[in-house]
Amino acid sequence: MSTTARIAAVSAVLFAVATANAAEPTEAWRASGFALPESVSWDGEREVFYVSNIAGSPMEADGNGFISRLGADGAVLDLKWVEGLDAPKGTDVAGGKLYVSDLTQLVEIDTASGEITGRYPAEGAVFLNDVVVAPDGRVFVADTFGNAIFVLDGGAMSAWVKDDPGLIGPNGLTVVDGALVVSELGDASQGFENLKPGTVKAIDLATKEVTVFGTPDAIGGLDGIEPTGDGGVTVIDNPGGRLLEVQPGSAAVEIFAPGSGAADHEFVPNLGLLIIPNLQQGTVVAYNTAP
Repeated sequence: MSTTARIAAVSAVLFAVATANAAEPTEAWRASGFALPESVSWDGEREVFYVSNIAGSPMEADGNGFISRLGADGAVLDLKWVEGLDAPKGTDVAGGKLYVSDLTQLVEIDTASGEITGRYPAEGAVFLNDVVVAPDGRVFVADTFGNAIFVLDGGAMSAWVKDDPGLIGPNGLTVVDGALVVSELGDASQGFENLKPGTVKAIDLATKEVTVFGTPDAIGGLDGIEPTGDGGVTVIDNPGGRLLEVQPGSAAVEIFAPGSGAADHEFVPNLGLLIIPNLQQGTVVAYNTAP
């Protein structure tokens, strides 16, 4: 999740991924030894990746979670750079801060020191997931099992959208053209083995109106989401192990299949890399995206 310049470059990267000799992107590097890695974010200022590690039950406040730091080449700089979290998942970087969802609170970490500089409880939250910092500085956090979107605004967390019938298990978050675009996990109320897959929705940042972003058709158990730079998004189907592109009003198109367990991905156009963590394998894999 990114600056304006970074977003503008992503569409060219995606075109290369999808069209270069009609082939899947090649692996650039692979880092291993992680504990349920859920999300990867790139810090362009410090030229490092941050990886959230659940390292225990995704639903329990067990204190086992941690954040790793990787170099641009995939070298693990600090496996346990920040420790003592519960079940950290979504991440985003803005203004020298790393924001991490941690079960029922949002954690703010200073990227220079690695110190936790803020903890913001989300009252009533069940399972906080992805995080995105909007251009106006507000920090949005998805509550997948609480069917809500929380926002950090003015130093306080509050429910921004709650129990809207247009949302089913909000998971991944990004901002596109004045809207919060949401990838839905779907309805897991009857257990993951009976998951009713979700799709992609848009929430107007001014009116909070929820609309369908692509088509109403179910896509999968959606996880990470990234803007393409041309008005669309890419999403990860976690159980299906697929990376897909969704344009407004259009059905999802598969780009390639990185494998089941793929989670909250990241694009770094200036490095020509697509980064995908895999929860089940405990890996973070970078793919070359240049032809």
